[in-house]
Amino acid sequence: MDKSLGLYVHIPYCLKKCRYCDFVSYPAGDKLPLSPDEYAYRVCDEIGSAPEEIKKGYEVDSIFFGGGTPSCMGTDMIGRILLAIKDNYSISQVAEISIEANPETVTEKKAKNLKYLGFNRVSMGVQSLNDGILKNLGRVHDSEKALEAYHILRDAGFGNINLDLMFGVPGQSIEIWEDTLDRTIALGPEHISFYSLQIEEGTPFYEEYKEGVLEIPTWEENRKMYELALRKLKDVGYVHYEVSNAAKPGFECRHNLKYWTMKPYLGFGTGAHSFLEGKRFYNTDELEYTREYEEEENTLHERMGDFVFTQLRLIDGIDLKQFKELFGKDFEDVFGELLEDKGLSEYLIIVRDFSGRLAKVALSRKGLDNTNIVLQRFLMAIDNIT
Repeated sequence: MDKSLGLYVHIPYCLKKCRYCDFVSYPAGDKLPLSPDEYAYRVCDEIGSAPEEIKKGYEVDSIFFGGGTPSCMGTDMIGRILLAIKDNYSISQVAEISIEANPETVTEKKAKNLKYLGFNRVSMGVQSLNDGILKNLGRVHDSEKALEAYHILRDAGFGNINLDLMFGVPGQSIEIWEDTLDRTIALGPEHISFYSLQIEEGTPFYEEYKEGVLEIPTWEENRKMYELALRKLKDVGYVHYEVSNAAKPGFECRHNLKYWTMKPYLGFGTGAHSFLEGKRFYNTDELEYTREYEEEENTLHERMGDFVFTQLRLIDGIDLKQFKELFGKDFEDVFGELLEDKGLSEYLIIVRDFSGRLAKVALSRKGLDNTNIVLQRFLMAIDNIT
């Protein structure tokens, strides 16, 4: 069993809810049952109440403060939560300690304080460097503030910065997207995430989409934007290691890799999810969440589905050795007929070693554009297992 552990802390506060956002988050202007300070104390209590066998049985090698917008919380409270973690867990000397931020909350003082507290990685939600696109998305910042925030973080000593970008959004042309890519790459962040807009139920975008008034790029334009990002990032040395993520060599996000490779992680705060010792559990979404959690009793089929779903997002594909360790079966014994299906083969990279044994199963370039089709076929195959 892997004795390294990732910790996730959910900070649900933000200055304003974006038009596409369906995350568990609460705008600062809303009437809320818990202030950020009260919430921080509640999270500290949850951290301290974890079973001793978990606290003493693992070494934490990644910590991730996500949201919401964690950087809108005062650094005194962020520091209090981080101290609670250090008081209760063994932290690796080389742990990756990340915090999500939005440009409008980044100041020189806050950046220096976060660095002093021990954060060594910042993931900043830029989304676009075009002011019209930012306005369409409902973002608070403009492009000038995004650039200013990036330089503030650099000046504060952060040597590991991720910038989040979005494509396929209302009003975005391929030329606008290319301009954002070029200007982002010129900054030289260690990591770039590039996500296609997803229309999520319960968001303003969803309502506009249902009414037929939300104009977004066509699927063909969306794929051209994705291919443009892959080409430009590769040309300057970024490694495309996950469907929507690229990094300079050695700067892949270690915490997120835990999600995609089914390694242990523990979540704190409202809506936080965990995966530990083969079980998934999660907190409720209310701001006044309880420390009790609902446990998902996953069947073998569900666990296999989780494994395939997460690992196929990785450009290197499925870890066949880990599959055997987790499920006691060779991958080919379970999915052999599917791998021989000519209708699916164009979506996959299937590699065999010199002895003819399966060595790699990953998404092909066409498969990256059709992940839903591929995953559906694998999930159907899992359902047919007796």
